[in-house]
Amino acid sequence: MLRNIIDVPSLFMPWVQVDWRPDWRGQSTMQANDGSEQVVYNRLPRFIGAPQIALPREMAGHWRALILQGQGRVNAYRLRMIDPMTCRRRRADWREDWRAYQAGLYVEVSPQVECPAGAAAGATSIIVDETTAPRPISVGTYLSYDDWPFAVVSRSGSGASVTLGVTMLRKAIPAEAQIDLVARGLFVSTSDANGLPSFERGRPVVGMDLEFVEWITR
Repeated sequence: MLRNIIDVPSLFMPWVQVDWRPDWRGQSTMQANDGSEQVVYNRLPRFIGAPQIALPREMAGHWRALILQGQGRVNAYRLRMIDPMTCRRRRADWREDWRAYQAGLYVEVSPQVECPAGAAAGATSIIVDETTAPRPISVGTYLSYDDWPFAVVSRSGSGASVTLGVTMLRKAIPAEAQIDLVARGLFVSTSDANGLPSFERGRPVVGMDLEFVEWITR
């Protein structure tokens, strides 16, 4: 299925609660007499998430415009998988970013590190040059390459030769490619009304409960 991709800046994802996580897509096949269960994993795993966000009311119209471009479940969103483990820089005052966005001057901060030797899809470790990172990459964080997120499960070394244990690496990484420290993925809504704001009189903040699944058939 062909989909347009709507890029959602991190400015529009000030989360209140967030739970980006893998969906391993296991299928139960049968249950033995002793109560044990057999589970088969024969489909490509994907990421899912149901973040809750709260936006200042003056941003709600632009947010609704982004969501309407998705046409329900027709198109896909490029989302930053921001959570407490994310390695990112952010201005202290959101209004500075908002003014820049309205003026057409907003630039998404996207820190990256190089993967000198590359890695094959399905690899369980990669080596990165961490010297340009704002801070060391944390175990448990999500990274991405070419909008395909993956998870860091261990690390060793420092500086120009850091070995990261990884899982969910579903796309090959070429030598000298740049790895995004703020993981990005392509997601679709789980319902046609997903993300549309609901307004409450007199309340300066608009809250939304969202639900997305990764688009992996692209």
